[in-house]
Amino acid sequence: MVTGAPPIPRVELAHAPTPLLQLERLSEELGVEVWVKRDDLTGLVETGNKIRKLEFLVGEALAERADTLITCGTLQSNCCRTVAAVAARLGLRAILALKGAPPAELDGNLLLARLLGAELRSCTDAEWARIDEVLEELAAGVRRRGGTPYVIPESGATVTGALGYVACGEELAQQIRHGAPDFDTIVITAFSGGSQAGLLMAKQLYGLRGDVVGVPIAWEAARVRDYVTRIIGEARRRYALPVEAPAEIRLLDGYQGAGRGEVRTEELDTVVRLARTEGIVLDPVYTAKAFAGLLDRLHREPQALGPRVCFVHTGGVFSLFPFRRLLGRRLGGGLVES
Repeated sequence: MVTGAPPIPRVELAHAPTPLLQLERLSEELGVEVWVKRDDLTGLVETGNKIRKLEFLVGEALAERADTLITCGTLQSNCCRTVAAVAARLGLRAILALKGAPPAELDGNLLLARLLGAELRSCTDAEWARIDEVLEELAAGVRRRGGTPYVIPESGATVTGALGYVACGEELAQQIRHGAPDFDTIVITAFSGGSQAGLLMAKQLYGLRGDVVGVPIAWEAARVRDYVTRIIGEARRRYALPVEAPAEIRLLDGYQGAGRGEVRTEELDTVVRLARTEGIVLDPVYTAKAFAGLLDRLHREPQALGPRVCFVHTGGVFSLFPFRRLLGRRLGGGLVES
């Protein structure tokens, strides 16, 4: 990844480089060039930012000769679905600890995870409150059966996972050197902030000029900033990367809404608007919240982020389907008879 740094285990999983696309109609409306880096196209069932993280997490797991991947998340976790897909692809076992009671019908990411052969473990609220212990109990069970587990924290939120967006930033820098716009600002959805940390490291390592701005969709801003700072410090110590946490970690704050997993009409309206204006589908839980925040900022302050802005679309399309009733009411009507 960086010349002179120790080699870091990695298995190539993503379909990359992902394309850059200008949103022409929105750009004309806003008076700002708005582009999207289509990280929702990193694969089919492996779509989204999680597959970039898993290139390094699973690389480490294979280096440790693991045969079982264990992770956790909500019932509609993108990371859990992607872990299930990678495990099936590589001939590994996947165990998913999921928050909440099993639904009457499998849907969205949950349906895909089961289709891909993952073992599902339902967690009560009390169990979720001690999820690290639950994951270790699952790992101990694998060891008792003679297997070798590798535990991935929720959303792949580790310093190893953040390397996926160091690689994404390197890819973006190469695209710019080969003729893509030299963006003034690169905007990315922030849950914990690991992907933003990766892009901030790439900015230093590969000469990205643009500011890297996160849009928190659940955690408060101070918590995201603390996490980004910690991850960059860990990357410096663990992987000998010549990086430092910036003095200012830029966020578009105030767009968390009702938090992760809760979707308001504003987010659904953003999903509909971008689908009908540019033919791109966001997910209501993550990217729609962040993109709505970006649009709001550009409407109020068109030049706040510079004349060229790139939004990194981190995927999550399968999270759309569990909201089909709410979305259907927004769309209205059904088939029209001829």
